[in-house]
Amino acid sequence: MTDPAVGLCETCQWVRIVTNRRGSVFYRCSRAETDPRFVRYPPLPVLECPGYERRGPGAGADSLAETERDGDER
Repeated sequence: MTDPAVGLCETCQWVRIVTNRRGSVFYRCSRAETDPRFVRYPPLPVLECPGYERRGPGAGADSLAETERDGDER
């Protein structure tokens, strides 16, 4: 599950993977909700991040996935 095009976000506990109706995939940083230093949708690949925390074992991508609601498309 390591995609070099995504970088650190791929294994970060703060990432939420968002898919829209067209099938596009976005990596959303949950830290951006409470800390203005972080960008909600950072440009990829993220190679350095002060908020990076490696996701623990057992936290698969299924638990990170979200689907955008109507009107939330980019």
